[in-house]
Order: sequence, then C-alpha cells, then structure tokens
Amino acid sequence: MKNLILVFVLFIQSFFFAQNLDYPSILKVDTSYAYIQFYSNSTIKKLANHFENVYKDKLVFIHYGGSHIQAEYPTTVARKKFHNKFGSGGRGLIFNYGAANTYSSINYASTYTGKWKFNKSFMGRKAELPLGICGMTVETSDTNANLSFKFKDEIAPNNHRIYLFFENDSISNDVAVLFNNQLIDKKKNDLNYFPYGMSFVWSEAIQQIELKVKSNPKGKRFRFYGMSIENEQNTGIVYHSTGVGAAAHRAMLILEKLPEQAAILKPDVVFLDFGTNDILYTNKIESDLQGQIEKAIRKFREINPEILIVLTSTQDLYYKGKYITAGVDFRDLMDSISRKNDCLFWNWYDLAGGLKTIRTWYDEGYAQKDCIHLTKKGYDIKGEMIYNSFMNSIDLFKKNNSISEYTVTGKNYFKVDSTEIPSIDKSDSTLIEKKPEVINDVPKPKKKTVQVQKTYVVKSGDTLSEIARKFKVSVVKLKSHNGLRSDIIRPGQRLKIP
Repeated sequence: MKNLILVFVLFIQSFFFAQNLDYPSILKVDTSYAYIQFYSNSTIKKLANHFENVYKDKLVFIHYGGSHIQAEYPTTVARKKFHNKFGSGGRGLIFNYGAANTYSSINYASTYTGKWKFNKSFMGRKAELPLGICGMTVETSDTNANLSFKFKDEIAPNNHRIYLFFENDSISNDVAVLFNNQLIDKKKNDLNYFPYGMSFVWSEAIQQIELKVKSNPKGKRFRFYGMSIENEQNTGIVYHSTGVGAAAHRAMLILEKLPEQAAILKPDVVFLDFGTNDILYTNKIESDLQGQIEKAIRKFREINPEILIVLTSTQDLYYKGKYITAGVDFRDLMDSISRKNDCLFWNWYDLAGGLKTIRTWYDEGYAQKDCIHLTKKGYDIKGEMIYNSFMNSIDLFKKNNSISEYTVTGKNYFKVDSTEIPSIDKSDSTLIEKKPEVINDVPKPKKKTVQVQKTYVVKSGDTLSEIARKFKVSVVKLKSHNGLRSDIIRPGQRLKIP
C-alpha cells in the first residue's frame, strides 16, 4: 500500500487542470446509470426538499473516501457545479495534511513547523490520538509549532463563520489564529470557545491561515482535528470533502470525535465513497463488511435521524495483472445494503464502464498506470457525474412526486453470452470463477417423466436464506446450483431451484 500511496503522491505533485470534459466512447461511460438510486418515496422526497429549500436552509454534504477523495479532485468539480447552481454555503472542511506526512488537497497547500505526531483512520484506533471528523489527527507538545494553509484561489469575501476543531481540555495548549496575517480578536471577530474548539467570524477574503501554538501553564499538547469555513447566512450548499488514502469502510467506525464535531457542522447528506481498499488485495467481499457498513449507517443516524446516506460502488480495478472481479459483488452488496437500510445508492461501477474497462481508461489517459487511481480528466468525469446523478434523480421526482423507487439493474458480466463482457484472456483464470448457466423460465421437458425446472424471480427485500427456506433447500445447494459466489442477490434476478 505504501507504494501505491507514493505513486499517488508523485501524481499529485505533477498534476495540472484540464479544461475539456469531453471523453471518448471507448471508455464505455454509461449515463443510463447517472442517477442517485432510491428505494422509497420518503427518501427521494427528503433529498428533493433539501434542494428545494436551499435558498432558505443550507444543504450540507460530507463526502468521505480514500485516496480518490483526499486530494479533492472529483469533489472539487462537484462542489463548483453545486455552488454555481444553488449558491455557496462555504468552502467546508480543511486539514493540515503536511503535519500528517501526506499529500494535500489540490485547493490549498498545508505546511507546518515543529514536531507533530499523527494518526490516520487506516492506521487504526489509537487511544492517545483519537480521530475526528476528517479521519486524521495531528498533535504537538512543541509550543513554538504552527500549522499553515495557503489557498491556490482566494476565498471571496463573505460573512464567514469559522469552526476550528481541537482538543479544548485542561491540558491543552492554546492557539493564536491569524487570517491573512491578521490576529483573530475575541471582540472584533466574535471569538467563542466550545468544548471541542472555537468559532469566530471573518468577513474579508481568505488567502492564508496560520495556527500558532501558545503555551498554557497547565498545557501539555495541542491536538488538531480540522477546520471548517462556512458562510453565516443559512443558504447555499456546503460540500465538505475529506478523504484518507488507504482507508476502507471500517475506518468510519473509529472516528471517536465524529459525533460532537458533526453535531456542529450538521450534515444533511453523507456520501461514503469507499470500496477500493475493501476488495483490492483479496478480490473478495469479507464476511464482516456488511456489518461494518451498517454500523456506520447507524452511527450517522444516531447523530441525525434524518440524515441521508449515499453508498457507492467502486470503479473497475486492475491489480497485479488481474482484474478485480469482486467489484461486481461489491456493487451488488452496496445496492443490497442501500435497499435494506433505505439509503441512496450511486452505481459508479456500471456508470464508469464496468468490468474490464480500467485499462482502456489508462490507454486513453483517464487513469493512472496503476489502473486504480484516475488522472485529472478521469476525476473530472467522476465529479461531473456525481453532480449530474443528483440532478437527474431530483428531476425524476419533480416529474413524478409519487415515485416510490428508482433503480437501474446492474449489468451481468458473467453471462455465457460473449456480448455481455469484453473479451477475456485465457490466461486470466481468476476473471470468472464460474459462469452461470443461461436460465430459461420453464424449460420444456424432454420426457414426461422429467420434472420441470423451477425458477424464482427475486423480489425486493428477499434474502438467499429466506428463498432457501421457502423451497426447503440449503443455501449452499442453492448457491451452487446458480453459480453464485456470494449471498448477494438482486431484485429481478432469476434463481434456479434445485
């Protein structure tokens, strides 16, 4: 994983902005999947109401993910498009990645002085360095240390409300905050401390921010969790983007400070954009993955029962000479969990072309050589599709506000029909472990003594175990009979009954 992160860091350092979002048809981008899928009228209605009321009630997103999100490439595109249409509610979260010894956002440089310790969500839980809303924490005992941020594009003047998250307890050193080299003043800037940090207002443009650690007689350390730049007025969209390279879904379960910090930012929509690090190295779905994701869902709903949660699939992946076919299973699992828990689902896998397309993305300059990360113009497509998918689903609801659900059946890449899947190298023995047979609704018996093969069409909410009980067969036999590699099934899928 260190080598992959190093490749991505070098890519970050050498990148530039592309202007043209056109892409060739050979990428197989399928915009019929450019929707945020939903499974109940109440859920899409809630999302539509947020957009409808955005001019009087701010809409707040938090987009989590791994290395694809840490540098903010796709989320910067999505943020700009949301701001252009609905107005800006503020810049959102920033973090000092320099002090955490990793690459920064494309939108600002983060530097530091002094010696800092750090923890990142993929490194696991550390009692001495608990994690906050950004998935990273940095800490210093050096009273001469500082953290600096310099934005590539100046943040325009506004009545900004700044939230600075740090450990504000009895052994914490204090901090002096400077915006554009001007010291934040208690009276002038309405500076207020709260148990998890401080907040203040700033009305001028923002180009540079500096946090200087100040000695406190009882202080032993200064611990920083992140900062949010918002607008005071309750309008527009705030699109927080916070990723941690190498993080997987389980990382969301160890953000100890998330509840109190999220309560301040008040997110309406949480986008969980993980998956690469869940399946890349094993090419399978681990047995505890669904439980981890559902725990994360419950965690956010404890913070806000009305919160909307978007789950997403990965893009096609290629690692150590083999395609990661578990991307199909992961897509189906996210769809299944979303349906079961009334979440929203974004099928980026099929939208981006599906199985065995990532190497074409690389050949055309839209993916990096590792066939895991994208290039700038590849991420531009993803950011554009995030925005388009939300807008397409909102437009669907506007045309029919009684719609109960909208789903697009995932492509079947494992059918015998060769037109369903790109050509497969014979040497690639792991690409398809077993090809399911073509299923006929009611095959004609050759003789009267031959029993007609039963089939069952999967309905919404069905599970493999429930179907097995219904027909009095074992789950193992049912899976074997249908060439299933996991317990994941989809509505509309036909199962042969042994």
